[in-house]
Amino acid sequence: MPRIWIQAIAIAGLALSASHSTVNGAEPSSALKPGNPELKSAGPLAFGPDGILFVGDSQGANLFAIDTRDRTKSDRKAKLEVQDLSGKIAAMLGTKPQQILINDIAVNPLSGNLYASVSRGKGPDATPLIVKVDQDGKLDEFRLENVPFAKAEIPNPPSPTAQSRGESLRNQAITDLAYIDGRVFLAGLSNEEFSSRLIAIPFPFSEGFDGAAIEIYHGAHGRFETKSPVRTFVAYKIKNEPHLLAAYTCTPLVKVPVTDLKAGAHVKGTTIAELGNRNRPLDMIVYQ
Repeated sequence: MPRIWIQAIAIAGLALSASHSTVNGAEPSSALKPGNPELKSAGPLAFGPDGILFVGDSQGANLFAIDTRDRTKSDRKAKLEVQDLSGKIAAMLGTKPQQILINDIAVNPLSGNLYASVSRGKGPDATPLIVKVDQDGKLDEFRLENVPFAKAEIPNPPSPTAQSRGESLRNQAITDLAYIDGRVFLAGLSNEEFSSRLIAIPFPFSEGFDGAAIEIYHGAHGRFETKSPVRTFVAYKIKNEPHLLAAYTCTPLVKVPVTDLKAGAHVKGTTIAELGNRNRPLDMIVYQ
């Protein structure tokens, strides 16, 4: 039976620069306004400061910042084990497990509670929702009604009808997220000639942000590529300079200096390893 096991405190400690902080002397949540965030899909998740949850919406080509109001600090060091999470979510929603797809999970570094982005149903008409799992394993839907939020529109996403090898390119408009030192880094595809890209969006959201096309050498394919999306990435430092380590399908590992991610740039990442053809990475962590 499928189950999810998480050492909540350990994972929470890996959220780089996502601790409680202020923005221009104010709480980060003060930049958000109450309302109903209208997600068309719920994909990659990442936590920022003050219990703010970032949600990637590929179908709507939007990045949402949502205040969970979940700021009770916890020093609890208990593992969280939930058997048959999909089945429990289905039972909570009154549907079948086959109608539930868990897209991503993230741990709130303040409370240690887990949040999952979920699709109820199949295809582009699936209903997006967020499910909260507390440290005792209790499930609740995190309702997106009258919650403080903000939205950043992602420019030039793939067309909703564009496909490659039977896979919707629109679903890959946002493939992963991370909050690092006041910016949300977003990986995914665009509709431009060099479609693989990384975007750095300042938080609170503003009109302008940096986005760079990414080119890599793919050893398994024996060529340079610009159309394969980053599947997942993590932040780390080399000689105190911030870098991203990105993983692709099949499975190149590529380092990219954060300072290279400037508006309109075309960045050549450095391939440092490959982990085998026909693989797709799910996630990455940094540890010492």
